[in-house]
Amino acid sequence: MAITTPDRTSPLSLPLLLPVLALLLSWPLQSDAATAPQDPAIERTLKARFDGDRTGTCVQAAIVEPQGLRRADFCARTTDAPKPQAAFEIGSVSKTFTALLVADLIERGRWSLDDPIAKHLPAGTQVPRQGDRQITVRDLVTHSSGLPAAPPSLQRGRQQDPYAHLTEAQLLADLASSPLQSPIGSRPVYSNFGMMVLSMAVARAEESGLEAALRERVFKPLGLKHAGLNPAGQTPGHLSTGEPTPPWTITPNLAGIGMLRMPLDDLAAYARALLAPSGPLAPALRRVQQPVAHGFAMNWLLSAHNGETLIGHEGGTGGFSSLVLLRPAKQQAVVILADTALADLGSLGDLGLALLGLQPQPQAPRRAQPLPASLRDALSGDYDFMGQTLTLRPRAEGLELQVTGQPAFALGYDSRGDLYPLQAISALLAPQREPDGRVLRFAWRQGGGSVEVLRRGATLPKPSAQNPAWRDWAGTYPLVPGFELKVYERDGQLVVQGSGQPAVPVEVTGPDRVEVKALGLVIQFERDAQRAVSGLVLQQGGQTLKGPRQ
Repeated sequence: MAITTPDRTSPLSLPLLLPVLALLLSWPLQSDAATAPQDPAIERTLKARFDGDRTGTCVQAAIVEPQGLRRADFCARTTDAPKPQAAFEIGSVSKTFTALLVADLIERGRWSLDDPIAKHLPAGTQVPRQGDRQITVRDLVTHSSGLPAAPPSLQRGRQQDPYAHLTEAQLLADLASSPLQSPIGSRPVYSNFGMMVLSMAVARAEESGLEAALRERVFKPLGLKHAGLNPAGQTPGHLSTGEPTPPWTITPNLAGIGMLRMPLDDLAAYARALLAPSGPLAPALRRVQQPVAHGFAMNWLLSAHNGETLIGHEGGTGGFSSLVLLRPAKQQAVVILADTALADLGSLGDLGLALLGLQPQPQAPRRAQPLPASLRDALSGDYDFMGQTLTLRPRAEGLELQVTGQPAFALGYDSRGDLYPLQAISALLAPQREPDGRVLRFAWRQGGGSVEVLRRGATLPKPSAQNPAWRDWAGTYPLVPGFELKVYERDGQLVVQGSGQPAVPVEVTGPDRVEVKALGLVIQFERDAQRAVSGLVLQQGGQTLKGPRQ
């Protein structure tokens, strides 16, 4: 778990419930996945994560090391496993390729990180600004432009292919009419909108368009033979229910947001090139990984883990998930591709850490289980959901969910204590029990976003702590729009909880200081002149966020 905003290609709207998601080395790398043997250790880890998983996910993974490449695959279902050379949608990992094109433009003297993005858009384009402060390339590659998560017109898109209708003209119209959500450059708030603007600007700079620029400036120099927007041998994607789902499409020059497709071998070759830059693209490969602002390199998230800096990016679309995680200190990388949308179920970060030996095991599979009668009864009732009524009612031995004016659908229950639609939609309902056993709220996760849903008429208890050493810290701290951190005592333990995320125990490590060491998370509480706690400063992965105490 990371206390950060979601890092996904999926629009942050809820499409079911809204009317619309460096060292210079030369390493050997096997390029023929059909002949690469299964690595037993990788296979065991994949099996530990997905054996019996209710999603039926099929996953391919590779570890890149100085001595070569090790890979394996595992399929939770018994049929239709992807072929070794199948192409997967890589989702938001595509953003790192867009950033590499930006780095290449900078190395060639054509762009600067501090260029206003308006300089690289069509003449006359209206770009939001705040006085003399304009949105720069730096702001876009660090998700600190202040632009909303998604362009307004995206909410009118289709659920199964949300970006298909969006044209370059419509994107620029949205850009002209969208108010900024925060001061430019002040804090990171993940924005697919901003990255589509950058993708379009890069496409214009290369004149031949984004796809041709990627092919000539990136894929060919790095030897990525099967990467592209529509390569041969694409494998079908799946919802988290296991049902097949159509691929996503987008206007080609906006595809740098998350529409690239490639097989595991190509993604592994990309990771190897990042760890050991060489050739004419080496300066850009090095530049793209250097810290820029707010815990980001150029579209890469920098995170601290046991004293090491990791460089990574996850991706998710309507039917796929992906991860690239670099461990420069050990000259290792892990790349993972899954043929299932896992963005709402925790994604692949835990698996990547386990494969790199940075944690003992990945999370356990999500296996279907009967819903306990006590939880069914505790959840039943009406909830307020974005101005509508959401009803949970008993259905046979389980529950069904219905939003006013929409069809009801059945929910299943899994071994991690979450509920999920049994068909037609990828989503997750994570109940939150109060100390007395009641359920007054739950997190609804869909499309990479999360909202907290409150029982109608309920009043939530304020965060509190009985332990005198913790009492001053208990409270709610807004960090960014739509995301707050709660600090409170539960079952005799001090915990922190981000919006739509599970509570995590913290360790007191100093005066007014707590940590979650496994996550590289540090919180320092601030006091006013009267010595009352007035706010906190959160540091994680190079990011610093401040929030006042409510």
